[in-house]
Amino acid sequence: MPINLQLALKSLVQNRLQALLTLSGMSIGVAMVVLVSGLGLGAQQQIESQIQSAGPTLITIKAGNFRPPGITTSGEQDSGGGEVSEGAVGGYELGFTDVLEYDAAVKDARARIQAPKRGTVRSPAWPLTMQEYQLLSQNTADVRLVAGSLAGNISLDETINETVRIARTVGIHADWPEIQGWELIAGRLFTKAEQTQSLPVLLVSDVVANRLWDLESAAGQTVKLRGTEFQVVGVIRGDTEEGSALIVPTLYMPLSLAQNLLGRDDLDVINLRTSSVGKTTEVANAIKASLRVLRQLPDDTLDDFRVETQSTAAMPSLGTDPRLARAVHSNIVEFEQEAWEEMALSLRQAGRTFTLLLSAAAAVSLLVGGIGVMNIMLVSVAARTREIGLRMAMGARVDDVMVQFLVEAVTLAALGGIIGLGLGAAGLAVAEYGLNWATAISPVMLLIAVVMAALTGMIFGYGPARRAANLDPVVALKAE
Repeated sequence: MPINLQLALKSLVQNRLQALLTLSGMSIGVAMVVLVSGLGLGAQQQIESQIQSAGPTLITIKAGNFRPPGITTSGEQDSGGGEVSEGAVGGYELGFTDVLEYDAAVKDARARIQAPKRGTVRSPAWPLTMQEYQLLSQNTADVRLVAGSLAGNISLDETINETVRIARTVGIHADWPEIQGWELIAGRLFTKAEQTQSLPVLLVSDVVANRLWDLESAAGQTVKLRGTEFQVVGVIRGDTEEGSALIVPTLYMPLSLAQNLLGRDDLDVINLRTSSVGKTTEVANAIKASLRVLRQLPDDTLDDFRVETQSTAAMPSLGTDPRLARAVHSNIVEFEQEAWEEMALSLRQAGRTFTLLLSAAAAVSLLVGGIGVMNIMLVSVAARTREIGLRMAMGARVDDVMVQFLVEAVTLAALGGIIGLGLGAAGLAVAEYGLNWATAISPVMLLIAVVMAALTGMIFGYGPARRAANLDPVVALKAE
């Protein structure tokens, strides 16, 4: 151990009361830096998460090109009882100036689809395939998550509660709960490994759990389907569509298992979450183009699938002029991107301002700690004047004396910084687990806090060290 460090530690032990008081000030300053940094970083991460999840980031792809009655452009019924949804026809790009022309093209294309099939014209009920799912999950830009689902009714091997004989099985990919924003209230979600291995695990809603068992004991219960015993591993909070669960309970399982049970290899729905704010409609248009190429649809044929964003799904509702809805849809890419980018910029600026304000408060605390270091070092120089004179009389140089007191100041500040790290980490734990605040911590942040403490000790210890080094040895030896 270097001699200067030994002398510094010895001096701190000899003046332990003063050292402890100074350590407490520095520790509180560093703890405030760590706490504020953790809260600020956590707030920024939460803001980024909210930006990514805010707005219409969900894209839904469904087989067929039908909508419920009342929300189509022309009100014409197709042969299947549903109404043909608007879609890409030829190379049309909608704008306010060509709404009427597009109306005629849509009607003409609808007439051809409803007529007896000839040549390459496809049925508008063509299912979604796993090949299309792979295409979307691997080759689509700006997509964060992709998951498919498949549903069908199946008879239970053993009746539950002597009343439930049939269940609605829904096969989903492991990312489906995150895409849908499901809230887990008991147990756990099944993993990608369980999905890949086709392990017999189930998720149920709280509505189903309360009906078949009870909410507290649902996780761990078993259901037998086609000779295979499935275990319930988690319970999710039911949404507004769970009313049907009172009649036929819904069981969520890995997709491959549902495909085996139902004897199908296709999908009913593919859902995506975009990764960039304001990119949803742009990504949806790219998906439409990709699917049309993959399905080899002629230019004069309507889509035999539906690609819906939350914006486009909400717009053409009852009471909205369909031509206006289509015109708005055609211009929504620019509007969506600009609106969400402005919102994201405002939120990020608010987060930075919040962090700067807290950092200013933490800087004041660190400044107070530095003043404490300078105070204790001045007191130490005054109390050890005779010692300083004796060292210089025995040959110690000015630099030696200065380095000794600088090392004492830096050591004192660094020890306070290490203690402050522990206090700051404890404060972040209380904020996160006790107050449910968003926090974050990183090794780089902790290292910066200690370095800041050491630099503070060096800066505020320089004055007292310089004063000690400039003492006249003769005068110093005469000091009491």
